[in-house]
Amino acid sequence: MVLAESDVCYRISTDAFEAELDRRGEFTALVRRDTQALLGVVMQSTACNAVHSVEQRLARWPLMAHDRGECDEFPLTQEFAAMMLGATRPTVTVVAGTLQKADLIAYQRGRITIVDRQRLEQASCECYGIATALPDDVTNTAGR
Repeated sequence: MVLAESDVCYRISTDAFEAELDRRGEFTALVRRDTQALLGVVMQSTACNAVHSVEQRLARWPLMAHDRGECDEFPLTQEFAAMMLGATRPTVTVVAGTLQKADLIAYQRGRITIVDRQRLEQASCECYGIATALPDDVTNTAGR
C-alpha cells in the first residue's frame, strides 16, 4: 500500500527478494532494520490507540506523514483514517471537523492539509515526540 505520491517506486519479484535475503548481505541487514522499525511503529501505534483520544491520534498522523513526505497536503480518506486510528468513520468526521474548526488542518474530499503545524503538534499526543526522537534512518525509510 502506498500512502503518498512519489516520482520513484521500486519493485522486486518474490524470487529475487528471497534470493537476495539468502545472500545475507547488506540487503538483508537493511530489510532487518526496516522490519524492526516497522515493528516499533506498530507497537507504538497499538499503545497509542489504547490510551490516547482519537483527536490526539488524528493530530499525530498528518505530522508523521508530513515528516516522511515533506509536503503539507496529502490524500487521506475517512475510511483509511478510521482504519489507521482504530475508530469509526463518523468519529473521524467529527474529529477532523474539530481540528479543522481550530484551523489546525483543512480536510475535504479525501485530502488533508496541515494549516498550523506548531499547534497541531500541541494537539497531538506524546507518541509523536517519541517517534520523532528515533534516529532518522530508523523512522524515515523513504528512498530505500
